[in-house]
Amino acid sequence: MNYTILQELIANLEDFEGETASKAIKMEDFVLFLNQKYLKNLASSKPTIDVNAKNDTNNIGQLVAFLYRYAKGYIKKALEESTLLTLDDFGYLAAVWQQGDLTKTQVIEKNIHEKNTGMEIIKRLIANNLLEQYNDLTDKRSKRLKITALGQTELFKSFDGMLKVSQIISGKLNSSEKIQLFYLLSKLHDFHNPIFLNEKESSIDNILEKYFN
Repeated sequence: MNYTILQELIANLEDFEGETASKAIKMEDFVLFLNQKYLKNLASSKPTIDVNAKNDTNNIGQLVAFLYRYAKGYIKKALEESTLLTLDDFGYLAAVWQQGDLTKTQVIEKNIHEKNTGMEIIKRLIANNLLEQYNDLTDKRSKRLKITALGQTELFKSFDGMLKVSQIISGKLNSSEKIQLFYLLSKLHDFHNPIFLNEKESSIDNILEKYFN
């Protein structure tokens, strides 16, 4: 048996352990470490944007912003024939339909919006008879939302177009690449969601100090 690859794997594991601050090492993280190390040259062999190899963080932020803009354009096309105007309309209706009657605050937080923005979206959906509100039985200060028959009809009509958008956004990634991307995006979501929910009054410097030191 040729032990060269095994020896190289052990060496890489030692490097990974030296770089990670976590005591609980997961196989998924180690695999991503290997991908980064061995596929980095392949990924940057034909760059389509200016890449600063010394600042991967900026590159990630820029590419995430670009991907959002691409997706926004595709979604606009997909909803052209629908009474739903934006991805936000779709997201709010889908959240209420999937998880049952939710409070306004719950719907807004699930869609990662500030309160004022979320309230405007909800107000528009209620005005268009896509959502309706009613009093919370346990908290008189809260209003709960439920999807109307029209809202469900419009939501279902948009599913085909949104599925096509998802296929386009995924590009030509193979199954393994999609799994890796989903894992990374989920990991970022798990990191950012508590900050969004609990640090609304914190400055950017305070967030950096609390979560990165």
